[in-house]
Amino acid sequence: MAPPQRSDRTPQKVAAELAQTVDAAAGEKKSSIRPIELVMGRGQTFGTETTSLLHTRLRAVTLLLLVVYGLIFLWAMINRNGNGGIDFLNDMAVIEHVDLLRLVLVGGIVVYLFIKPQLSQTVLRSIEYTLFGALTLMWIYLRYEIALNGALSGNTAEMVLAARTQMFGIFMLIIVHGLLIPHRWIGTARVVFTMALAPLITLGLFAMRHADLVDKLDGLTSQQNVSTELLIVFIAALLATYGAAVLSAMRLEVHQAKKFGQYHLVKLIGSGGMGQVHLVEHDLLKRPCAMKLIRPEAAGNPTSLARFEREVQSTAALTHPNTIAIYDYGHCDDGTFYYIMEYLPGMSLDEMVEQYGPLPAGRVIYLLRQACNAVADAHAAGLIHRDLKPANLFVSERGGMCDFIKVLDFGLVKLTNEPEASQITSDQVISGTPLYMSPEQAIGDPALDGRTDMYALGAVAYYMLTGRPPFEGATPVAVMMAHATKEVEPPTIHREDIPADLQAVVLKCLAKKPADRYSDLSALEQALNDCGAAGDWNANQAAQWWSEVSPQTGSSPNSPFGETVQMKQVAPEITN
Repeated sequence: MAPPQRSDRTPQKVAAELAQTVDAAAGEKKSSIRPIELVMGRGQTFGTETTSLLHTRLRAVTLLLLVVYGLIFLWAMINRNGNGGIDFLNDMAVIEHVDLLRLVLVGGIVVYLFIKPQLSQTVLRSIEYTLFGALTLMWIYLRYEIALNGALSGNTAEMVLAARTQMFGIFMLIIVHGLLIPHRWIGTARVVFTMALAPLITLGLFAMRHADLVDKLDGLTSQQNVSTELLIVFIAALLATYGAAVLSAMRLEVHQAKKFGQYHLVKLIGSGGMGQVHLVEHDLLKRPCAMKLIRPEAAGNPTSLARFEREVQSTAALTHPNTIAIYDYGHCDDGTFYYIMEYLPGMSLDEMVEQYGPLPAGRVIYLLRQACNAVADAHAAGLIHRDLKPANLFVSERGGMCDFIKVLDFGLVKLTNEPEASQITSDQVISGTPLYMSPEQAIGDPALDGRTDMYALGAVAYYMLTGRPPFEGATPVAVMMAHATKEVEPPTIHREDIPADLQAVVLKCLAKKPADRYSDLSALEQALNDCGAAGDWNANQAAQWWSEVSPQTGSSPNSPFGETVQMKQVAPEITN
């Protein structure tokens, strides 16, 4: 696969495109990318979150009930036959049978919920209603048996005591459902107020089947006892409903707090000097994307926010296929700025070399030529990247093509055709990544051009070939000083099989003086193409390699100085 060719756009053309963003009528400058609008797409996503939470909560509830009912069963067995228990209950074998049935029911649901990690909300709701419905029916049946045995034996005192003790069971079920099972308040109310009717349902059934024994239930059917029991269960139902309403509202607030416009946060996939990167999903398209964001408190000053917004604007102006694609951007009410870009499966060059070691010469050329074309397109648009490093060169699969380079993170970009914008990061500040910083960038030279990116690409090539950057040091300043003053060791000192022509190309990129490097990235790309190993790696080999690995996404800098830094320029400038 031949690397994609550079764009023929000129700085004048880009300036004309940017000029089109001016709103003459309002006199306000607007970005060429319109900030996204909020859309009501929360239903499906919030429902998906609810399904996942319902599954988790049902597991927790059934485990809790299994423990509780297990302890009750053990207590009943220990205190059976007059050993401190209620004699009235000891004579009821049906209690033991119901206890065992409850344990089997709850235990079976626990097993099912754990062996089935993916269940629809419909199935989970069915399990919920089956669980609480069956336990309520068992409670009604036990209370019915307690009333019947008390009426037949005439032991009303023991009957009333047992019935009041049993009220704890229905009270617990109501509270557990309201506080642990995710529902809107109306859904919770339907369930818990139905359960709260259990004492009345029991008395009604008893009156229908044993009308002649009702007068022997004075302790249970008295106005005081019935009203007390109803008060207890209906207070429990009210508390459960209110608790469910509060928790549901809080969940919705958290869900909304995790939303950025039409995009919903899925998980954090990386973080760096200027912010965090999250995997997000478009509410309507269901397309996975990557979102980079910076919060005002993280930025610390308006300059950083301006730099961040300039990054998305400058990147979005580029159309080269080897440059990361920008979809949207926006601001939140709290000042958080974010933009949405394509989500790339694969790994950075940083991760690739760290996990799999230095790359073959042919593969280095194959990847580097693509990066040259993408950065050359940026240069043609009047942009200098200034932060090229292995972590910002992502190796991915796009359109069926493996080993497809994507250039990321234009946060330190310098617009050569907009001096005011370049002052955002150049005024008395040295910005960049020390391990891959050009000498002129290290000493704070404001007159940077595209050859500073060429030096960085040479440093990246050095790292790809040897597994180490050209210079290392104990501090960022030491590394920057080395770039500015020391001669780089030839890559063959660290790896003997590097072709001589490729080493010469890399060392020419790493020349101290910009004038000693290639004239532009087109010349560098041609020099790479002329190397003898240029044909040693192709699309078929790339596809074979990727089929044998399981790449991880994210960024794993090799050293603390692999991160982008900003340093105040307090030392005298070092001349070449």
